[in-house]
Amino acid sequence: MMNRLGIRRLALAIFVCFLGISWFGITAFAQIPASVKELQDTFIKVSRELKPSVVNIRVERTADPGGIHWMNPGGDDDRDGPPMDEFFKHFFKGMPKGHGFHSPAPFKSEAAGSGVIFDPKGIILTNNHVVKGATSISVKFSDGREMKAEVIGQDPQSDLAVIKVASKDPLPAAKFADSDKVEVGQFCIAVGNPMGLEQTVTSGVVSAIGRSGIGASPIEDFIQTDASINPGNSGGPLVDLGGNVIGINTLIFTAPGSGIGFAIPSSMASRVARQIAEHGSVERPYMGISMQAVTNELAEHFSLADKDGAVVMDLTPDGPGAKSGLQQMDIIRSIDGRPMKSTNDVQKYVLSQSIGKTVNMEVLRGGEKKEIQVKLEMMPKAYGLRDPEDIASGKREKGDDKNTTSKQLGFSFQDLTPELEKALGIDGKKKGVVVTDVQDGSAAEKGGLQPQDVITQVNGMPVHDEATLRLAIGKGSSGKKSSVFVVARDGVPMFLVIPSTD
Repeated sequence: MMNRLGIRRLALAIFVCFLGISWFGITAFAQIPASVKELQDTFIKVSRELKPSVVNIRVERTADPGGIHWMNPGGDDDRDGPPMDEFFKHFFKGMPKGHGFHSPAPFKSEAAGSGVIFDPKGIILTNNHVVKGATSISVKFSDGREMKAEVIGQDPQSDLAVIKVASKDPLPAAKFADSDKVEVGQFCIAVGNPMGLEQTVTSGVVSAIGRSGIGASPIEDFIQTDASINPGNSGGPLVDLGGNVIGINTLIFTAPGSGIGFAIPSSMASRVARQIAEHGSVERPYMGISMQAVTNELAEHFSLADKDGAVVMDLTPDGPGAKSGLQQMDIIRSIDGRPMKSTNDVQKYVLSQSIGKTVNMEVLRGGEKKEIQVKLEMMPKAYGLRDPEDIASGKREKGDDKNTTSKQLGFSFQDLTPELEKALGIDGKKKGVVVTDVQDGSAAEKGGLQPQDVITQVNGMPVHDEATLRLAIGKGSSGKKSSVFVVARDGVPMFLVIPSTD
């Protein structure tokens, strides 16, 4: 047992130790490295100076529930019912007065987002999806003022919109940087209205640049960041440590802890904003094609030394590309002598050109080089926009197989009927066959083929039915270790490289 003296000595030792730790902690805190404090001060300064340029946007929308409902106003209401009552009263004789059919009244909904002041004259840049369909728009500034706003113009292709408020005094416009100079790893700050929490500041780094193929909008060239972005941040700015806007926050991955957000590059955003502010709309050139990256399997199939280029997956009927002779599965390798390493390169180059210009393209078709000239035309207003309700989902018809399972590649299929076209979300102008089953462990499964895929082309040959499919597969089996399938999956074209079983 320890005596009282021993206990006192132990207590004194603990107290002295505690004082030492506390002194060390205070000293360490007081001696923050100059470089760290300078960085901290930079974040504080940027946040303070940026906030006045960021606004919270509240919108009201009026939704029509649709349909016709039976109503009972109650009491002895002798009011005439809707016109349809005259029709239905013959079928419902003897019903009490006041009963009838009516269309339910529209109801209002509210949503919130963010925006950034683009011009001191009241011009504000935000996302198109923030103000789409709005019947009323209210803008709240960092100093608490609120003003009504009107839509000047919208650009669904880039998901950008410009709204305007009538301000007597000049507004503090943000500075826009050249996003082409943004580098992966640099610090960035996002300001916005996430989850209704006004003027929220989050920070992170630029995770990647030139992200595309996400399927969020027809024109994609996103800056990826891990700065926390949540619902309500849409339309707010992503800035560098100089307080310059490098992007407009527009998209998040909602998986918990994903840490992935996307912003529209400032160079594209400012260009769109200027056009809308001046003309009310955006005019841009296009080729009328959709593209996909070159995969390892496709490069191996055509014996390519690299994966540079962009694969033409679909062409707009009567669009510039189709009229110039471009074909599905052409691989665009260069435009006007400039190497094209990715779909993003092709998109950025075309968008930087003028409407009416003819560009010279070098493509690989079946492994052989071809020169094609494409005269760029103005992009239609609705180009590339797909209504989610137009894409079939959930239950899909399989139908009865009209053929036995292909022993060579391991899948079965049937002809594409009008009913299947509607169920699968396929353009009625497209032809092909529908995959109804894929055998486990087969070449088709290894290549990524799935039930309900619609095969439209194989090895450069269009597929219309069982006969053309087998002919196209036979063409590919001659001297090749694989076949290239073009399929439509959920209405979106893509290619698959199916290994041969020889």
